[in-house]
Amino acid sequence: MAASLIPPNLKSYKYYAPASAGTVTGSDLVIAATAFVDDSGASITAFNTSFANLTLFINGQPQENGVSAVTSSDLTITDGATLDPGDPIVLNLVYNF
Repeated sequence: MAASLIPPNLKSYKYYAPASAGTVTGSDLVIAATAFVDDSGASITAFNTSFANLTLFINGQPQENGVSAVTSSDLTITDGATLDPGDPIVLNLVYNF
């Protein structure tokens, strides 16, 4: 019997915001979901938290796992208070469907 590939049922959504859209809380940067736009430039109201995987990019650089937390209302970047306000933040959320 030949092996066959089972394709994953995944869909990816990217959201964009500048670091300046966030609020510094201690050493962390908290950016509200409503500060992000999607690929079409439309504002979003909340994050769907049933994602299978997330990748955070800061200034084009992928970040290590564990440096961020996502809730339906915001993205928290640990130690993000040191970011330049102009740094672009890209959140890529991958969902099973």
